[in-house]
Amino acid sequence: MPFIKEESEDMKIEEAFRVKHEDNEQRTDLMVLKEESQLNEMEEKDQYEKHDSNTGEKSTQANKISSWKRAPKIRSNSSFTCFQCGKSFHQKQSLDIHMRIHTGEKPYTCRLCGTSFIQQAHLKKHMTIHSGVKPFTCKLCGKSFIAQLNLRYHMRVHTGERPYTCPQCGKSFTQNNTLNFHMKIHTGENSFTCQLCGNSFTEKQSLKVHMRVHTGEKPYACTQCLKSFTHKNTLNYHMRIHTGEKLFTCNQCGKSFITEINLRLHMNIHTGEKQFTCDQCGKSFTRKVNLKSHMRIHSEENSFKCHQCGKSFSHKSKVSSHMRIHTGEKPFNCKLCGRSFSQKGNLKIHMRLHTS
Repeated sequence: MPFIKEESEDMKIEEAFRVKHEDNEQRTDLMVLKEESQLNEMEEKDQYEKHDSNTGEKSTQANKISSWKRAPKIRSNSSFTCFQCGKSFHQKQSLDIHMRIHTGEKPYTCRLCGTSFIQQAHLKKHMTIHSGVKPFTCKLCGKSFIAQLNLRYHMRVHTGERPYTCPQCGKSFTQNNTLNFHMKIHTGENSFTCQLCGNSFTEKQSLKVHMRVHTGEKPYACTQCLKSFTHKNTLNYHMRIHTGEKLFTCNQCGKSFITEINLRLHMNIHTGEKQFTCDQCGKSFTRKVNLKSHMRIHSEENSFKCHQCGKSFSHKSKVSSHMRIHTGEKPFNCKLCGRSFSQKGNLKIHMRLHTS
């Protein structure tokens, strides 16, 4: 489920940025209140001076006010603690906002789509989705982002930087949140279990998405070809087939790809890395799916059978090729002489006659 993780990561990045933005707004509000308080103090002092100018009490009143204003204010060191999770805050307002996590209260609602949020800053950031404004653009691939932090994380796709490394297995990640999520694999923290197949998940949302495997639910549909998907990220990647957008380019040969994982697999061609090895014969492969297919040779698992002659095959594609013997279909044509072949490999061998 790589696409879910990516979506989860983005959501978490954006959430962290929004909370930080909210803190900045609160500090700005406090500065404004302080300035207003100072102006009110000056106005109040002027009023006393004007009122007592004829009574000779001007200096006395002004001194009283001045000494009262300069009186030391006692700042309480007490903190505000959440009685549910024990987290502490310096301000009661911060605790009140935090409590919405436990109560589920989301008082700020988008008037366009109805999505609700815990904090007003989160709603403000959400509104940029409807406006389409993404002011932070990657200079390498042109992809734009709502927040500068998201762009910073995105740049690691191009640089290959993965600064967060798991101390137990050595796997590296572009974001700290992803590493924290990964660590749950080692700790065995899987509190959400599927009642149908027994698979466990570290997050409730992951279990919810997994259940679509059993229910067959595919809520995300392509508007152009009506193909449906279980994950939103899968739909986003699929849309690039229609737009022709290929953001990930190989820096060695210039070939471009729709997804980052496809580029990563492609790079194995240049590096020669074959990390998936058969434990029975030692043959190595660049992709796990190729190793899985290869293992059928050792297990003699031939699950694809020709319904005409009964011959069995390890791959569905081999059955399709075999069926051309019975149908007489020859879809591979020589452009030079017009001769046709049932197999692509046979056409390649034939082409040598023209080039020799």
